[in-house]
Amino acid sequence: SIFGRNMTKGIPLLYITPENGVRVFTECLQSQVLKTMAWDLNPFQNPSIAHKTSFDNTSEPHLQQKLEELLDLEDDSMKQNLTPEEMARIAGGFGATDDSVAQLLNDAMQKDLMTDKGADSPDDAAHSLQDLVNEGLAFALRANDFHTSRQLLILYSLVAAKKRRNSESAPLLESNGQPTTAANNGTDSGRAATRDRESVALQNTMKMVYTKKEIPTPGSDSSTDELSKLYIPPPPPPPPLDTDRLRSATNSDGLLAVLGAAQVLRAMQDGSAKRRVLESIESVEEWVENGEQSVAFRVASWRDQRAAQGDLKIAMESDSNFMAFISNKAIANRKRFAEQLKAASAVTDFDSLQFLQTIHSVLSQMNSPCLRLELLQYILGLDNRYSVAHVKRSVELAATCLNISSETESGDVLADEKAITQ
Repeated sequence: SIFGRNMTKGIPLLYITPENGVRVFTECLQSQVLKTMAWDLNPFQNPSIAHKTSFDNTSEPHLQQKLEELLDLEDDSMKQNLTPEEMARIAGGFGATDDSVAQLLNDAMQKDLMTDKGADSPDDAAHSLQDLVNEGLAFALRANDFHTSRQLLILYSLVAAKKRRNSESAPLLESNGQPTTAANNGTDSGRAATRDRESVALQNTMKMVYTKKEIPTPGSDSSTDELSKLYIPPPPPPPPLDTDRLRSATNSDGLLAVLGAAQVLRAMQDGSAKRRVLESIESVEEWVENGEQSVAFRVASWRDQRAAQGDLKIAMESDSNFMAFISNKAIANRKRFAEQLKAASAVTDFDSLQFLQTIHSVLSQMNSPCLRLELLQYILGLDNRYSVAHVKRSVELAATCLNISSETESGDVLADEKAITQ
């Protein structure tokens, strides 16, 4: 068309300021602005739409505008002037397109694979991919942007699953012993074929990245059926991200959910969740045994719990009910909680989606938990600001990441996308 993008290529980009009037926004100035964004400018969202694209208040028109304003990290001016670290900062703090962020993480993954080939031991393994995601999450937190932080975590799960698959599988061979064309990344045709497949898979997957809808989880009417249909034995959770410092620096519900999900995946990956479940079972059973023998013990426990809620501002759904401790209700609740954890530990792989299903099922049955919530926080490595609702959101997003990873691992990226997003 006459007014298409090609017709505007020769038109200079202008910017207007009261001090300098109209000036041409040259490529040199654009490069300076990008560097400033990555190092000296405090990240921010578009103030005209930020209040309509928050975690608990998102309208479709405003979200669409946010998507249209995303930066393209694949632009030549970006790639020529910014380091991967700087691009990760811009992606987290100001927002970038899914394709370009995925490619940035994919390049870091390829770099890690090359470094790992020459590593003498697993301790020498490269972690450029994790470093980039941590950098992006830090800037997303500074911008208070739930959407970009969620985007980074989901894309990280996708790329980490691909890294695992590439590091464990040998390239396919033709009958003559040579790598197949698609597997032979040393040829242009091989790279093109691989890039095309990845692009299609990514486009299908990223349709859900900005929808804020996680996979169904136990607790809703059809959730168990949907999960059983979707379940594919997933790979282990991705390598852990260091989000301890970031979690302590925010009280945003959306960011707490994303950073909490990263911590949940970390607890599953490093084995701490399994160890803490066993410790929690022993703790609850000991409380139940003492509580059944002494009303005074239960009253003292209630008093200690109220003091903790007041002094530490623990994120409880409501104050501890005195009558629940005087009667046998608290004992019954905690005995059932211990039985649920014990049953789960007998049949659950603590690094799989089943573990998250179990935790979500336990959360869905809680009304006014005190000790039980504290123990779940302990099991997952979350601090005392995480209420039942916060823990639920974190578990659901972690489940989404694991489910996407399993679909990627199986080579069938989001084959049943409609069932996942609805």
